Amino acid sequence: RERQRLARLAREADCGVRDILRDVLRDGFDYTEYRVQAVNEGLADLSAGRVMSLDQLKACIARRRAERGRARRKAA
Repeated sequence: RERQRLARLAREADCGVRDILRDVLRDGFDYTEYRVQAVNEGLADLSAGRVMSLDQLKACIARRRAERGRARRKAA
């Protein structure tokens, strides 16, 4: 069962079994599966053009910080 899981992870990560085994031994199966899935989702977003520029990211972070600051001031 673990060998099948390892082989599937290697396919999904587009790498060799030895490479993914190193990650599994260090981080465990669950976290390695999570990380491979997250990376693949990110790559799919890039391929589909679902990205933002650095300036857009900075503006988004600034908005979130401002919202949190307003919420904290309201709560105080």
